[in-house]
Amino acid sequence: MSSNNTDKIKELDELYEDGLFRLVMNDVAEKEGKILCEENERLKSDPENLPSQENVDRFAKRLDSYLKKAKKDQKSQSTSNRFSGVAVALLVLVIIFATMILTVQALRIQVLNFLISIEPNFTSLQLNVNSGDQGNGQWIVNWINTYVPMYIPGGYEVSSISYSDYARKIMYIKQEDNSSIIYIQYDSKNCVFIDTENSLFVEKVRINGQDGILSVKDSIISVVWTTDDHLFIIQGQVSKDEAVKMAESVKLVK
Repeated sequence: MSSNNTDKIKELDELYEDGLFRLVMNDVAEKEGKILCEENERLKSDPENLPSQENVDRFAKRLDSYLKKAKKDQKSQSTSNRFSGVAVALLVLVIIFATMILTVQALRIQVLNFLISIEPNFTSLQLNVNSGDQGNGQWIVNWINTYVPMYIPGGYEVSSISYSDYARKIMYIKQEDNSSIIYIQYDSKNCVFIDTENSLFVEKVRINGQDGILSVKDSIISVVWTTDDHLFIIQGQVSKDEAVKMAESVKLVK
């Protein structure tokens, strides 16, 4: 194996390990979020935990004031500056009301949920996905300007879809043997690592004209490649040919 190929494999190896760590932390955050939502519902049912109407009105008034100012500033700032302005305004707002809501769990969680909900709007798009021999796989993917596999090995169905600031993830499950496939798209600013230590084999592959790495470890196939400043991973209990075919089917959805 040439020195360039060795360096490429080492680089992707490091990228992959970091991505797995990010993926685990994303799942942990999702579970913690569910716990907070359940606690929020419990607290809302107890009148003693609810803030007074006066505090709610004060909070709403101050929030409107900051949002109006942020909206006005957007007309003269770039996209990045607008985002920073809104973020700073919201941070100042939270600090101002920190004392007021410190002991009011329900309102505090509502504020947290409000902050989390500030994100780009995604338009629903229905994709007709070729699921092996099934031929009837249809799912609603709430993404635009992102890459999605147009082919899925037979028997697999979408189990979950998630996205964050740094990645888009689709989990596929095969019910009959409970095997899974994970597809992840990372933004260019992120990196992932591939654990190739003790792998059965590691080889260079071509995915739609781009260099990639395919590895097999503990019966798990991993394919990693880059396209248009994005890094992609397909990992699962499938054959090498199926993994490569799925990778080659990834298309940009506008």
